Amino acid sequence: MRDRAGGDALPRPGTTVGLAMTMADDDDDFLFQDEEEDEADEVSELVPGMPPWQVLIVDDDPEVHAMTRLVMRKFAFQGRGLAFISAYSAAEALEVMKGEHDIAMILLDVVMESDDAGLKLVPRIRDELGNRAVRIILRTGQPGQAPEDAVIAGYDVNDYKAKTELTARKLVTATITALRAYHHIRTLERSCLGMERVAGLGLCQMALSGPSSAAGAALDQMAEVLEQPADGLFCVIYGADRLSARILAGRGRYQDAAGHPLATVADTGALATALRSPGDLRHEFTDDAMTLAWPLTPQASSGGGAHAGAVAMLHLHLARPLDEIARRLALLMMMRIADALVTAWALEQARDPA
Repeated sequence: MRDRAGGDALPRPGTTVGLAMTMADDDDDFLFQDEEEDEADEVSELVPGMPPWQVLIVDDDPEVHAMTRLVMRKFAFQGRGLAFISAYSAAEALEVMKGEHDIAMILLDVVMESDDAGLKLVPRIRDELGNRAVRIILRTGQPGQAPEDAVIAGYDVNDYKAKTELTARKLVTATITALRAYHHIRTLERSCLGMERVAGLGLCQMALSGPSSAAGAALDQMAEVLEQPADGLFCVIYGADRLSARILAGRGRYQDAAGHPLATVADTGALATALRSPGDLRHEFTDDAMTLAWPLTPQASSGGGAHAGAVAMLHLHLARPLDEIARRLALLMMMRIADALVTAWALEQARDPA
């Protein structure tokens, strides 16, 4: 069962929520202890359009699911809210994890279809599914059955909470810690993957295909590495008259722009800003576009004097803003693309010295 935090059935903001004496089935374990403030402070403002963090609640008590949603209904971290997925047994949770690859956190009960069902689920997620990124927080109403020291030492979990001590504020704190760690892990993974993609670029093939084909391949591969739509253009600019430069390749809205001068498309937006700014061309990043300008290496002039002082420029529209890691990958890739283009020019001149 999937649910976004919030909903019409929940109390209006500011309404007092009675968390104090909500009881589990055995009448011994509080789902959430009482605290002076009935709901935790919001961590950040929710940014419209940002995808929510996915959180899997695994517990055989429906009231635990309901109370978790209630307490966390206004939570936001890094501008993103929460989207809850419910599972009522370890077996059901495993099936959810097999089909979902971006669950950031699991709130996992220990005692469900068996006394250690939650504990047995942990190695299946980590080892069988190979998911080391998701943060797992154990919540148990019977801490004596699964002592904290033994669980932390023996299982790859990230936190351990007894339901008798879990206040709304502690749940928020644990969630922030888990999401921050998950974000760092995913950022590192994406950085490594991006570096592998950049290292694996078919630069020789790009160079052999000639400048125009190399420019088209550069657009395609830049979009692929950044996981963005292929919607942009590539050109080489000589001297101060930037708008007269011919477009080598275009994709998306610029599909038919190849061969035309930049002046035909650079009328508004980030591209116009970059082209009309005084001084040297510089990299420009906005929320919905990027423009990269890379001076071509000295070999360009030795391979063909006509290319001396040339600047390669790639402009790409973005479906979503680039973070710092993605920007660095884009710059690294642009450097390699420029090298491939220089090689393509040198090969072209070698084939046709005249």
